[in-house]
Amino acid sequence: MTKFIFISVYSAIFFIMEICSAADISLQTGMNFDWWADNKDNHATQLYAPLTITGLFNNFSFKVLTAYMDTHLNSSGVGSNSLVGSSSLDHLIDTKLNLSYAIIDKLPVDILIGLDFNLPTGKTDLSKSDLALLIDPDLISINNYGEGFNVNPTITFAKEWGKWAGGAGFGYLWRGSYDFSSATPFTTTDYQPGDIFNVNAELRYYFSPALHARFFGSHAWYGTDTAQGSDFFQAGDFSQFGLGINYNQEKKWDAGFTFRGILRDKSNWPGTSKTLSQGDEWIFDLAARYLPNEKTALRSFIQGRYFTENDSTSSFSVGKREKLSFGVGATRELGAHYEAGLDIKGFVKHDDATNFPPSTPPQIPSARDFQGFSATLMLTAIF
Repeated sequence: MTKFIFISVYSAIFFIMEICSAADISLQTGMNFDWWADNKDNHATQLYAPLTITGLFNNFSFKVLTAYMDTHLNSSGVGSNSLVGSSSLDHLIDTKLNLSYAIIDKLPVDILIGLDFNLPTGKTDLSKSDLALLIDPDLISINNYGEGFNVNPTITFAKEWGKWAGGAGFGYLWRGSYDFSSATPFTTTDYQPGDIFNVNAELRYYFSPALHARFFGSHAWYGTDTAQGSDFFQAGDFSQFGLGINYNQEKKWDAGFTFRGILRDKSNWPGTSKTLSQGDEWIFDLAARYLPNEKTALRSFIQGRYFTENDSTSSFSVGKREKLSFGVGATRELGAHYEAGLDIKGFVKHDDATNFPPSTPPQIPSARDFQGFSATLMLTAIF
């Protein structure tokens, strides 16, 4: 059934691209390289080539996103919660298909209807060596190598009045089953992730056409995961809120600052006394872009992330963490139909001692310090 849906959806996309000669279609590809190392003699690299196809025809739009990645980890086994030695995996990741239809200036509010799919082209049924590559997403770009067939319908409402603009969205994610791993002692086959229901909202105030402030928030409820037909894991609710201010000097420069907080409720394993606690997370982003001419854009950013202490009475807990990221980049138009871009990013990170995920064999938790960088080269073609 999944293969039938996969073929049908892709056939529909290419049929749309073929018949809509008036559509704005762009294709983006390139290469991304990530590297990190810690003070426990663990280090990893990841190289991946993404492919994105986007199209817009009247009020209908679509996006297809996938990538081929190659990840390598060399682990000392100290503080890494992984096996000693080398692990590697090269594979296509899951393919994302996003469809949307906009209803603009026809009703009292504008409406955007979306239907997103996760197509299972990635790697599942992970081996013990593969499991070691489930690395903290703060360290590498891709750490989810495959899931089942997922469907995510969404609807968003937006309206402007005077200097104000606001919107609210609702989504429901149905996640299909798949074999996560058959490796002992991490066997998790016939894994059915719980469904997710989420709501989000944003309110903006325009001081002038160039300057506006934004206030936003979202909340997600997670259903219970099952494995082999039995309850397995219940993720805690997720809440996010924040504010930002943006300034845009048209065709010259723009800048933005955002501050946001993330709160996670305690997670648990049903039928046991085990719980997982994570501290609150606070993030600031400062980004700027400068346009020296019509074809060139220069950009830079800095981001700080801080995870507070958490409930130490939990069976498992994630300790305090701090991360500082920074980067620069440039984009250049190459003729009427092509654009190239280069981004260079770096980071430093500190993790306090943590006992999750549990290490094999068990070891005394210890703090870790990280450093890393990434380089991304992108090429976009517009048809």
